[in-house]
Amino acid sequence: MSQSDCAAVILAAGQSTRMRSQLSKVLHPLCGRPIIRYITELVALIEARPVIVVVGYQADKIQRELKDVAGVEFVYQKEQLGTAHAVSQTRGILAEFSGTVLILNGDTPLLTPDELSGLIQFHQKMKADCTLLSSDVPNPFGYGRIVRGEGGEVLGIVEEKDASSEQKKITEINSGIYCFNARSLYAALSKIDNHNAKGEYYLTDSVAILRREGKSVQALKAADYRTVLGINTRMDLAEASRIIRQRIATQLMESGVTLIDPDTTYIDYGIQVGQDTVIWPCCLIEGRSSIGRSCQIGPFCRIVDVVLEDEVRVEGGCFLRGGTIAAGSTVSIASQACQDKGIERFFHQA
Repeated sequence: MSQSDCAAVILAAGQSTRMRSQLSKVLHPLCGRPIIRYITELVALIEARPVIVVVGYQADKIQRELKDVAGVEFVYQKEQLGTAHAVSQTRGILAEFSGTVLILNGDTPLLTPDELSGLIQFHQKMKADCTLLSSDVPNPFGYGRIVRGEGGEVLGIVEEKDASSEQKKITEINSGIYCFNARSLYAALSKIDNHNAKGEYYLTDSVAILRREGKSVQALKAADYRTVLGINTRMDLAEASRIIRQRIATQLMESGVTLIDPDTTYIDYGIQVGQDTVIWPCCLIEGRSSIGRSCQIGPFCRIVDVVLEDEVRVEGGCFLRGGTIAAGSTVSIASQACQDKGIERFFHQA
């Protein structure tokens, strides 16, 4: 899924005020790993180079989290003066770059590789100066609206706080995900001002600037609006968790795993489960766990950082943490199998 001549910029400098948290929202765990890890994996899958992460608030924590991610460079946005200001911090690294610059937000973990590859391919095929990923959403509140002309052409983007009552009725929103021709991007950035309700430099203003100059601006609608939604609140985080758990459950069932009730089965991202394993309702499987073939996991179990070899039976109500369960073993609340394997076992009786 390699994308030729494409650099990626990930915006992760914001203070995340709507999360009501002391932790940057891009570091909040989502199905077993920080939100921003979904974005860095995504750009790795499409093989964009270089990958630049713009950091500001809690920059040191974000850099520590991503220290093992190959090919990532960091730039620091000392003051959060808006998205255009954030992107402008990358000018030094991309000064000689003339290809496609893909711009992503660090809080959009539901994006898929196919969606992103499709955007880049469309942008390059159309030879556009800017292509934005848009979507029609049921509730557009808080998002910039796509303003189109009578012929459907993209005229610009208006932010929620600057939108008129009529513009707020528009349901097509800007996802904050763009492809730019690098030279067109940095030329437009130098012309953006902060004459708006928030006093910030909006990257969205680049669309109107490019249009005025007769440059090509395109928009590609996402097939599923949920893939482009960002995480701004705890409610958004819960909804993203639900969607990713559904994806995990679907992938496992398609690979030959039986989930008696997928809606009440919580399995972290990246956990491997072998064919013909059956997992009963109300189970949590977390961390660095892996499960072999033909295992049986009873209801109300929690398994954290445990390796289950093939044909292991875990009866209902067990809490296992750390270690390995040998093939063919049976684990129950009443048994000593957990302790024999050096695994902590916690349970309570009604």
